[in-house]
Amino acid sequence: MSNSTAQVLMKKGKRGAAAYIHADCASGSPQHLGPLLEVLLNPSKAIDEWETIDWCRWLLAGGRTPDEFAAVVRSYDKHDKCGLVWIPRVVAYRCRTCGISPCMSICRECFHRGDHSTHDFNMFLSQAGGACDCGDNSVMKEDGFCSNHGNKCPRPGTAPAELMCVAEAMMPRLILRLLQHFRESSTGAANSDYYRLAVQECEGYVQMLMEFNNMGDLMRSAMTKALINPQMYRDLVSPPHPDTEYGTYMAESNKMYEKAIDSFPAPDPPDEYRHLPALAPRLQHNTLLDEFIFWTFKYEFPQNVVCFLLNMLPDQDYKEHLTRTFVMHYARIPLVLENSADPETLSNRVVHMSVQLFSNEALALRCVQQLHLLHVMVLSLRLMMGKILVQNTLHDPERNFHYVIDCTKRVMKEHCYWPLVSDFNNVLSHRSVALLFLQDDALVDMWFEFLSMLQGMNVNIRETGGHIEFEPSSYYSAFSCELEAAAYPMWSVLAHLTEPAHAPLARRIVSAALGYLQDWLDAVHFAARRTEMMHASFHFPLHRYLAAFLCAGVRCMGLRAADVLPPPALLALLAAHPLRVQSLFYEILAGVWVRNGLQIKGQAMTYIQANFCNSMVDMDIYWLQICAAHLPADQFVDMCIDVFGVREWLSMTPMSQVQAAEQDAMVEGLLTFLAILVSSRTNLGNDELTQSRLEVATLLAAGDKTHSQLLELMPERSGNAHTRNFETVLKELSVYRAPPKGSESLEQGLFVPTPAVWERHYDPLHVLRRAVHRRDFHASMDRFAAYVRDKQKAEGTGAGVGPLWPPLRPATAPPPAAGDPRQLCASGVLHGALLAVLHRGVRRRYAEGAEAEAEPAPPDHVLALAVYLLAVAADLAAERALTHNRDVCVAEGAGGSGGARVAGVPLLRAFAGGAVCDNARTLLLSVPPPPRAHGPPQRSERRPHSDSEPEWDAPDDAGKASLPAASTALAVPADRQLVRGSSVSDDQSDTGGDTPEIRALESGSSDSQALVLQGLPRIRADDDVEMEARHMTLALPDAAAALAADSPVSLHYDIRDMEVPDWGFEGNLFEESPAPALPAPPSDDPQPSSNTQIQLHTQTDEQIIVNESIISLLLKLHSQLSGRLDSFSLEEPPPPSQEPIGDGPYFIGALLHKLAALDARCAASVQQLRRSMWPLQRERQAEQRARERREKEERSRRARDRQQQLMREFARRQQQFLSAMAGLGAAEDMEWEDEVQRDYDCVICNTTAPSTPQDPIGLVVLLQSTSVLGHRRRKGSGQARLALSEVERERLSMQHRGTAAAHFYRLHDDLSLYFDQESWVLSLSVGWEGGVAAQSCGHHLHLRCLRAYMRSLAASQRPHNLHVERGEFLCPLCRQLANSVLPLAPPPPRAPPVPPADHRVLAAHILDMLERERPAPTPSCLSEAMGKAMEEMTATATNKLKMRYGSSPAAIFTFVASLVRTNVECELVQRGGSLVQRPTPRYKPRGDCIVPLIAVAGTHALALSAAAGRLGVGSTWRALAPPESPAGGACGAPACSPAPPARPVPLLLRDPTALLMHFLLLAPQAPPHMDIQYFTCIVRALYALTYYQVVNQLCATGALPAALRALRGAEAEGDAGGLAQAARMLLNTLAGHHLLEDDADSATPDREPDLHTVELEVQELLLHFLRISALLRKHIYGGELPRIQTERDEFAALLRYLELAGDEAAPTADRALPPGAAATAQAWARQLAAATTSGQLSVQRAVRTLHVSWAAPSLLALPRDYDRLFSYYHGRACLQCGAVPKEASVCLLCGTLVCLKQACCRRHQQAEAVSHAADCGGGTGVFLVVTSTYIIVIRGRRACLWGSLYLDDYDEEDRDLKRGKPLYLSRDRLELLQAQWLAHRFDHTKRTWVWHRDSL
Repeated sequence: MSNSTAQVLMKKGKRGAAAYIHADCASGSPQHLGPLLEVLLNPSKAIDEWETIDWCRWLLAGGRTPDEFAAVVRSYDKHDKCGLVWIPRVVAYRCRTCGISPCMSICRECFHRGDHSTHDFNMFLSQAGGACDCGDNSVMKEDGFCSNHGNKCPRPGTAPAELMCVAEAMMPRLILRLLQHFRESSTGAANSDYYRLAVQECEGYVQMLMEFNNMGDLMRSAMTKALINPQMYRDLVSPPHPDTEYGTYMAESNKMYEKAIDSFPAPDPPDEYRHLPALAPRLQHNTLLDEFIFWTFKYEFPQNVVCFLLNMLPDQDYKEHLTRTFVMHYARIPLVLENSADPETLSNRVVHMSVQLFSNEALALRCVQQLHLLHVMVLSLRLMMGKILVQNTLHDPERNFHYVIDCTKRVMKEHCYWPLVSDFNNVLSHRSVALLFLQDDALVDMWFEFLSMLQGMNVNIRETGGHIEFEPSSYYSAFSCELEAAAYPMWSVLAHLTEPAHAPLARRIVSAALGYLQDWLDAVHFAARRTEMMHASFHFPLHRYLAAFLCAGVRCMGLRAADVLPPPALLALLAAHPLRVQSLFYEILAGVWVRNGLQIKGQAMTYIQANFCNSMVDMDIYWLQICAAHLPADQFVDMCIDVFGVREWLSMTPMSQVQAAEQDAMVEGLLTFLAILVSSRTNLGNDELTQSRLEVATLLAAGDKTHSQLLELMPERSGNAHTRNFETVLKELSVYRAPPKGSESLEQGLFVPTPAVWERHYDPLHVLRRAVHRRDFHASMDRFAAYVRDKQKAEGTGAGVGPLWPPLRPATAPPPAAGDPRQLCASGVLHGALLAVLHRGVRRRYAEGAEAEAEPAPPDHVLALAVYLLAVAADLAAERALTHNRDVCVAEGAGGSGGARVAGVPLLRAFAGGAVCDNARTLLLSVPPPPRAHGPPQRSERRPHSDSEPEWDAPDDAGKASLPAASTALAVPADRQLVRGSSVSDDQSDTGGDTPEIRALESGSSDSQALVLQGLPRIRADDDVEMEARHMTLALPDAAAALAADSPVSLHYDIRDMEVPDWGFEGNLFEESPAPALPAPPSDDPQPSSNTQIQLHTQTDEQIIVNESIISLLLKLHSQLSGRLDSFSLEEPPPPSQEPIGDGPYFIGALLHKLAALDARCAASVQQLRRSMWPLQRERQAEQRARERREKEERSRRARDRQQQLMREFARRQQQFLSAMAGLGAAEDMEWEDEVQRDYDCVICNTTAPSTPQDPIGLVVLLQSTSVLGHRRRKGSGQARLALSEVERERLSMQHRGTAAAHFYRLHDDLSLYFDQESWVLSLSVGWEGGVAAQSCGHHLHLRCLRAYMRSLAASQRPHNLHVERGEFLCPLCRQLANSVLPLAPPPPRAPPVPPADHRVLAAHILDMLERERPAPTPSCLSEAMGKAMEEMTATATNKLKMRYGSSPAAIFTFVASLVRTNVECELVQRGGSLVQRPTPRYKPRGDCIVPLIAVAGTHALALSAAAGRLGVGSTWRALAPPESPAGGACGAPACSPAPPARPVPLLLRDPTALLMHFLLLAPQAPPHMDIQYFTCIVRALYALTYYQVVNQLCATGALPAALRALRGAEAEGDAGGLAQAARMLLNTLAGHHLLEDDADSATPDREPDLHTVELEVQELLLHFLRISALLRKHIYGGELPRIQTERDEFAALLRYLELAGDEAAPTADRALPPGAAATAQAWARQLAAATTSGQLSVQRAVRTLHVSWAAPSLLALPRDYDRLFSYYHGRACLQCGAVPKEASVCLLCGTLVCLKQACCRRHQQAEAVSHAADCGGGTGVFLVVTSTYIIVIRGRRACLWGSLYLDDYDEEDRDLKRGKPLYLSRDRLELLQAQWLAHRFDHTKRTWVWHRDSL
C-alpha cells in the first residue's frame, strides 16, 4: 500500500509530488509523506545517492524550485547571529578591542562590514577551524557587530505557517537516516581509517543538511526541534517496531546501536565520583542530538559532522542542549584520543567544537553547577595521565615511592592532553567558574593530585663517562605539559584574585600546596638538606603554585608571608629543589652536563624562554627570595654553596685544573644567582608598568629589534603575549628606526633604545635572567659601553676610564609583608666567600703579571658581583642603622682602626657575625690546609678527587712569624666570649683546621679589650640542636698591639711577603647542624666529633697564608684596576652621580666610601692600610706626573720640528718632479698612445701578462637567458597593474599583447608571410625573449688556470650549490657566480690613421672592407676558447629561439649579432632607457663585457660570412650608400644591379640597429677594431635609413600628411623644411601603391598636428638608434658619454657626440643626413613600392609599426593594501587545473596565477612555476606567494626566497601571515626587486639559492 502510494506520487515528478506533499502537510495530518520517505530514505540504498538528495531538496521546497524556496526562507531570517562555521586553513579575523572572550573570532565578510580600522585586530589562518561570533553579545561587544547582524539590521516580517510544514515533518526522518548510516558502519573495523571511509560515504548527505541549515533561522529552528525533542526520538527508534521490512531493519539497527554503546570505552573514575552522570559507565541517549553526539565521538569528530552541529549554534535552546550533551560525553574524549591514529587532527576538531560551547560564561557556569563539568575535566585529565606513570628516580629509587608522568609515552609526545587542558583553561577564564573551583576543596585536592604527577618528572641523570649515545627528545614534552596543563590554569585562576576578599581562597591554595609538598617530600624520601647532584629535574609545579599564590596573596590580598609559611626546618627542605634547579641551570651553562648532549642545553634555554620564564624561573626565584628572607642568612648561604658545589673553591682548597675550571664557572653562577636574589623585584615589589619597562629595556639592550620580535620575546602568561602597557612602554623607551632607503639588504623597521634605557632601566642581572643565549648579555654590555663612550665623548669626560663594569642596580627594599631577601648579605658565610673571590682576584692578577702559566684571574664581572653584594650589605647596614642599634660595637675604651685577626679558621667560618663593617676590617691571617686523610670525600659524586692531584704548598718565601714564640694570649672571661649567631656549621671539606683564635687589635691601646657582638639571636630552649664546643679565645697581646701601633705591617702586592704570627691551638672541627649553636667553654682535651672528621693541629701543620682583610683586598684591587699605586683616597670625594655607571675603581671606591661612612673604624683601617702598603706614594706619583708632563711637552716640540722639515723636503721634490715632467710632454703622450698592449692579472696564479693566442686570458662572466627587453611596453600606454578584478584582468591581457616581444613577433610574422626566409631573418634582431645577457665581476684569469680550477671543483667535495658539469664556478677572487669566460683577443697592429675624407669616400672604403676576401683564421688556443664561449652562449639561449628561426647560416649570424645588441640594449635599460643624467641607479651598469663580446661575435660572424657568401652584407651596404656612377651621380643598388631572383626585404623595412651590428662585426679585420671615421660613416648612413623609415611611418599613420596640409599657407613663403621635403618625396614616390593613402585618409585626428610637433616625434623615434650608437662608440673607443641634463637636450647632444651634426643648439633631424640622402631614399622608396605588389597588407602593417618608442620594462604595479590582493587571489581557481591552489602564486611579470609546488599542472615532468618562468621570463621568474607574502625568484635551475614586498606599520615582514596585521607595499623594496631583475643581479645579490628540481 505504502509503496504503491509512493510510486503514484513519484510519477507526478519532483515538483508535482512536492506540491502535493506540501498541501497534504499544510492540512495538519500528512498521510502520504511517510510512505514516500520510506521509499526515498530506504536504508538499503546508498545514503549519498544523488537522486535521493535531489528528491529531498524538491520535497522540502513544497512546489517551488529549491533555489526559490531557499530565497523565500532567507527573507525571513532575523540575522541575529552569523554563526558561519569554517574548517582549518580558512582566513578569519580576531579583534581584541571588540572581544569579550579571548577565543572570539569573526569571518572575513563580517569583519569587512564592521568598522575595525582603528582596533587591535589580526588576520589569521585558522588551524583548528572555528565559527563566526558576530552578533553574539556574550562573546563580543555589540559595537563590533557588522551591519548584517545583531540589532543593526531591519527585522523581517512573520513567516506564513505553511511555509515550513514540510520541513518540520521531514527533518526527523532526514536526521534519522544519517544515524542509521552511522549504526550500519559501526559493525566494521574499529580504527581511524574505517571511520574515515564511513564518513566519506555520507559526505553528500551531510552537505545537503548543511545547505538546509544555511537557509536561516526558520530552517534551523525546524532542524533543532527535531534534534532536541525526546518524544520524537522515542517515536522513531524505540520498540515495538511494526511488523514490516522497515520495522525489522529498525530492530536490527537498535542491536547495532546497543552493541556500539557497550563497546565504546568508558572512564573508570574513583568510587566517590561514580554517581556523576557524566562519569557513568554506560551512556543514555534521549534525543536525536544525544545519539548524534555519540556517533561524533565514535567516528573521531568528522569535520563535516562537526561543522553541521556547529552551524546550528545560533539557536540558543539547541546550544544549551548541545553543550549538556557534549559534557555528558566529555569523559570519553581521553579514550578516543588515546586510540586515534591522528591525535593532532582529532585534537583540533575537539577544540573546534568545545571552544564554541565553553566560551559563554553563563552556560559554562550552569554546566559546572549542574553537571560537575570541572570535576569531569580534572578527572578526565587525571585518568589519562594516570595510565602513563612511572616511578620517580629523582633521589634514591629504592626509597622513592612517588610516581610521575613518563614523558616518552605517545600521550605526551603527541600532546593528546591538549584538548582537555585547553577546555579547562577556557572554562577557568570565566571569573565565576574560577571562584567555584577555588572554593571546592575536593576539586583543589584532585587538581593537586594531578600536579603531583608532574612534580619531578623528566629526571636528567648526569653522564660522567662517555657521551650519551641517543639524546632523548622528550624534554620539550615535559616543558609543554607543565606550561599548558599546570601554569596556564594557574594564571587563569590568579587573574581573578585581585581583592583582599579573596585572601581566604589564596590561603587555601597555599595550605593545599604545602600539604601536598610535604607528602611529596615524604614520598621521595627527602629529609636531609643535601640534594642529589647527579640527578636533576626542572619540573616542580607544586613549588611554583605555592610561590604564585603566595605572591598574589602578598601583592593584592593583604597576606603576610610569615603568617602562612611553614616552620624553618620544613622551609629549608622546600627551598632545596628550586635551589637545585638554579644550580642545574648554571651547571649546564658551565658545561658540567656536556656529555648529556644538546638536549640538556635545550632544557636550560627553554627554562628561561619567554613563554616559560614567568611560570618557571620567575616563580623559582620568588620562592627562593621568600626562603632567603625567612631563613637564617648563614644557613641559606651555606645551602647555596653546597648545592652549587663550590665549597672547595671558596675555602681556598687546592684542586685539580679541571676541577678548578669547573668551579670557576660555578662561582660565577653562584654570585649571579645571589645578586639576582637580592636585587630582583619582578614579583617582589614591581607593579605591572615597572615590570613592563624592565622587560622592554632588557630586550632592547640586547639588540635593536622589530616590533614582532619584542612582542614574541615579552614574557607571557596564560598564552597571551600582549601586555596592556607594551605599546606605551615601547613608545617611552625606544625610537623607531625605519629601514634605510636604497639598501640592498632587506632590512626591517627596528626599535632603538633611548638614553633612558641605559641610564635608568638597563639591568644586566635581568638580562642574564632572560638571555637564552649568553651572547645577548655580552651584546648588551657592548652596546652599553658604546653608549657611555659616546656620552662621555659628547660631554668631554671619561678620559682614563677603564673597562666598564656591569651597571648593577641598587637593591631596593621589598614590601614588608613579603620579607627582605637582602638579609642574606648580612651573613658571615657570604662575607667569607666574597673575601675568597677578592683574594683570588688580587692574587691571580699579580700572578698573571709574574708567571707565564698562572691560573686565570676571575673575570671582571665576577669581581663586580662580589663588590655589588658587599655594597648591598653596606646599604642594608645603613638602612638598619637608621632604625636599629648597631649590630657590632666596641667596648668602652680608646678606639682604634685595627680589626680582629683570625687564624686557623675555615674561611667560610672566619666571620662570627653578619656585620659588614666589622667583617670588612677583620684580618684573616691563615686558613687550615686541606685534609691529609685519604678517606672518601663527602661530595665525591660531584667532585671526584684523585690521589695523583698535586697538593698546594705555601710559597717558599712566605713570611715567618715575627712575634715571640711564647704565647701571651689572655683568656677571656665567660661573659666576654664571642657569640656566633645566625650561622650554620661548615661542610667537612672546610673543617680541616683547628678552632680559631681571634685577637682583636686596637692600635693605640695596650689594654685588653673584648669584642662584643650584639643583636645576635638567642638559642631557644626548645631547639633540638646538639651543642658542640668551639674553642674561641679572644685576647689582645701587648706585643701585637705595639706592633700594630708602631710598626705597621708591610702589605705589598706580593702577598707572600706578609708577616704571619705563629698563633693557634688545636680544637674540634665544626659539625653540621641545622640551627645556630653557642660556643662551649674552652677545653684542654677536646673530644673528636661523631662524624668522620679529621683533627689538625696548627702547632705542627702548615697553614694556608691569607693575611688579608676585605678592605685590604678592595684597596689592592682598586690599585690593580687603576694601574697605579695608592689609587684610592678617602680625601677624594665620592662621585656626585648616583648612576651605577663606571669602571672597576669607580664601584670599588664607592663601596669603600660607603664602609667608611658607616663606621669610622673602617675609614681608619683604610688609611692605615694605605700607609702600610704605599708609604708616601702620593707624593712620588705627583712628582712622576710632573716629570712625565715635561717630557711629553719636549717630545711634542721635537715632533713638530721634524714634521715641518719633512714638509719642506716634500715640497722641494714635488717641484722638481713637475719641472721634469713639463719637458717630456708630447713625446710621453705619443708613447702612451702607441702602448696598446694591456696586461691582465690572473686571479688564480696571481701573474700579470698580456693575452696571447697561445696563452689567452679571459674575462669571468655569467651568462643568463633574459626576457627583460621583451617586457617593455609602449610609451603612453599606461603602467601595467596587477589585476584585482575581471575588468583589470582583461586590460592587463591587452597590455601584454602590446609588449616589445609581442611587437617583434608580429613584425617577424608579417615579413615572413611575403619575403624570403634568409632575407627577413637578416633584417631584424632576435632574442627579445630568451636572449643572452652577459655580466662580469671584472676579474681575469688564464684559460689554462680555469681548466685546472674546474677540475678541482669537479672533485667529490664540490660545493652543493654549483652545477660544475654545466660550467658553473665561483670567481676565485670575489666569489661571485660565473659560468663562462670571454677570451680577450690581443689587439691587431695599429693601422695608419685614416685621413679625413668625404662621406662617399669613406663609404667606398667600407664597401671594400666588406667585400674583400679574408684569410681563414689560424687555429689556436684563442680560437678554440672563442668557439667554446659561443657554444656556451648558444646553450644559454632558450630553445624558443632555435625552434622559431632555425639553424641556417643567416639565422645563426642574426643570433650572433643579436647577442651584442641584447647586451647593449640591457645596459640602456639599466640607465633608465635614455642617456640623460639621472640619479645613480642601484646597480651601476658595467661595460666590461661589450668589447670582448663583440670580439667573440665578430670572429664567428666573419667565419659565417665566408661560409655563406658574405650573407648579402656588401649588397646591403651598396644599397645603403650607393657608390658614385662614372658620370658623377649616385646610383642606387636597385638601379645599378640586376634584381635578385628572390624576394628581399626592402631597406625601408629593415631594422637599422640590426644592420649596425652586422657592419660592426663584418667590416673590421679584427672586430671591433676599426677607425672611428668608418664607425661614424656607418652610423651616418644608417641614421639616414632610420630617418626616412620614421618619416615613411608617420606618413602611413597620417600625422605627416595632416601637418603638410597645415603647412600649405606657409610653404608659399619658402618656410618648408627638410622634413616636409622628405615627406613629399616619399608620398609622391609611393603614391600609386596604396601603402600610405588609406591610413592617411582614415586617420583624422581631433587636432591636426603642426610640422614642429611632427619633428619632435621624428626625433623621439630616432633617439633609440642614436642611444645604441653612442653606447657602442663609448665602449669601442673609450671616453665619456656627453653630460645631458634634460630630455630636450638629448637629441642634439647625441648628434654632436656621434659627429653627425655641428654645434647647433637645436638642430632638426634632417641636418645630420649625409649628402645625397634624398636621392638614395627615393631609390629605397621605389624598392619598397616594388615589394608591395603582392604583399600589400603585410608591408602596410610593417611600415606603420616598424619604430616604436618603448618605455623602460617594469614589474606589474601592485596595490598598496595587501588585503585587496589577498582577497582577490586567495581562493581563486587556477586557470589550468580549475582547482584552488594551496599556495597560490602570481607572476609579477605578466600576472598569471600558478599552482606552486603542486602536481596538478605539471608539464613534461616540470612544475607550473618553473615552466612559466621559462616561457615568460626566459628562465627568470618572479612570483608573489599570496598565502605568505613572500617573493620567490626562479633563476634557471635554482630558486630562492627573496623576501616580502609587503610590510606592516612597523616596516616588518609577516611571513605566512602569522601575525595577521595590515600590510602595505614597500616602494623601496619593490624598486630593489625591479632593479635586480633589470640588472640580472639575482645570482649575485642572493645567497640562499636551492635547487628547485623542477618541483616549484
